[in-house]
Amino acid sequence: MTTEQLSPLDVAFLCLEDDKNPMHLGAVATFAPHRPVHPARIVALLCERAQEIPKLRKRTRVSWLPLGGASWVDDPRFAVEDHVTGHHLRGPGGEDRFAELVSTLMSQPLDMSRPPWELHVVTGLAGGRFAVVVKLHHALCDGMKAVGLGLRLLDDLGRDLPPEHDGEPEPVGLATSVVDGLKDLASTATIASAVLRSARAPGARSPVLTRSGRPRQVVMARLGLDEVQRARKRHGGTVNDVLLALVTGALRQWLVAHDSAGEGATVRALIPVSRRARDPRGGTGNQISGFLCELPVGEPDARERLRVVRADMDRNKAVGPGRGPGALPLLADRIPAALHRLATPLAGRCAPLLFDAVVTSVHLPALPLTLDGADLKEMYPVAPVAAGHALGVALSVYRTGVHICLHTNQPWISGSRWLLGALRRELAALDHTDALVDRA
Repeated sequence: MTTEQLSPLDVAFLCLEDDKNPMHLGAVATFAPHRPVHPARIVALLCERAQEIPKLRKRTRVSWLPLGGASWVDDPRFAVEDHVTGHHLRGPGGEDRFAELVSTLMSQPLDMSRPPWELHVVTGLAGGRFAVVVKLHHALCDGMKAVGLGLRLLDDLGRDLPPEHDGEPEPVGLATSVVDGLKDLASTATIASAVLRSARAPGARSPVLTRSGRPRQVVMARLGLDEVQRARKRHGGTVNDVLLALVTGALRQWLVAHDSAGEGATVRALIPVSRRARDPRGGTGNQISGFLCELPVGEPDARERLRVVRADMDRNKAVGPGRGPGALPLLADRIPAALHRLATPLAGRCAPLLFDAVVTSVHLPALPLTLDGADLKEMYPVAPVAAGHALGVALSVYRTGVHICLHTNQPWISGSRWLLGALRRELAALDHTDALVDRA
């Protein structure tokens, strides 16, 4: 039986898991086939391909060394058919029933006694389309790793990728290890100090924090990339800056309608940042850090909201993902696993003192991707919702489309039609040179 040690950050994600706060990543991918499809055919194809990925045959097992740690081990009872399920929607109202099904699936925790992942094939969508709903526990992978696993389930491109390395990081020399250890100690102290300074006082109010609970709701909307690029060229910044500003404006619209967006109100977003390119010696688990960004939901001017978001992100980038108060995942990766077993559940409930919502961006290759010959049309990533939070936001750009997904454990967003309308109103406001102040 082959084993692989989980990193301290991976163990932290395991410790955060409970019935009300499942810690899995998700994705909703829709495909347009050139011929009618049957769920059983797609299910069989996905089973065949998932069977070939060693990582998907492993479950977690508590280990004694290091104390409180865990390992990935081959599951002797693994049956790929237990992880891939087909669904078919019948009758009218398919779009709403599809959103309801996705929300239900994302609300259900994964079975942690077996490999922690699921695939759900959904047929019966409008225009003969079908979807694949993906659930992967955060201990299994971060967003970039999830994309790599997903590509291996698709046609051609994913099939030709080199095999994943499932072992431990490459060893380093003793001198290098000592020097790196001293640097890590200094860096850890810097991050811990920044995190403590940024923490809010207990009892501080946020417009989006709430008691955790189920059921959850997944709300998805698509914009044209050309629309977002037009706003970027007009006002500067990056596509991600514009998307953060659009989400900020949409949240403001909802909060104003509920008298919760007072002057100067902000939503503090934790924005995960990949460390894979920066740490070539890293292992196969989560390799992320993060930025903290204040989303100015109390600002009525759309152009000013974008300016504030852009300036905050520029400051984060200047500091880098390894030092600021948003480097919470990096800090967690330097805490012994045994301490995570004791402190992470409590620390997770204190997370609202540090941030209000997770806003993550998932990068996809700008190439035509297919499954059983069907073209990939949309790919909505789904962010987990942490304890004490009401919202996780995930963004992705694929070819000509921008995909925005809100994941909430409270019924406070009206639905995908509302979200699309709110985002379009924000784009329209950025398109105007005058009268940028909303009327709310």
